[in-house]
Amino acid sequence: MSNIQPAPQALATMKITDVLQRWPGTADVFHSHAMACVGCAVASFYSIQDAAEVYGLVPEDFIRDLLAAIHAAEKE
Repeated sequence: MSNIQPAPQALATMKITDVLQRWPGTADVFHSHAMACVGCAVASFYSIQDAAEVYGLVPEDFIRDLLAAIHAAEKE
């Protein structure tokens, strides 16, 4: 499994479950935003963009936080 960072636009369209499976450390980002996406039954249907909008977040900011977590995991 590759940990290469996705482009922000690509990450926005990825399904939540795919992101969590590929980069498990991103679960902390969801939790820090009080999002119930980790383990949610509909997470495999919603994109990252969808989740941000449902929770009233600025998608670009949320994606930036996810990318920071992905980048931090790559350094380990």
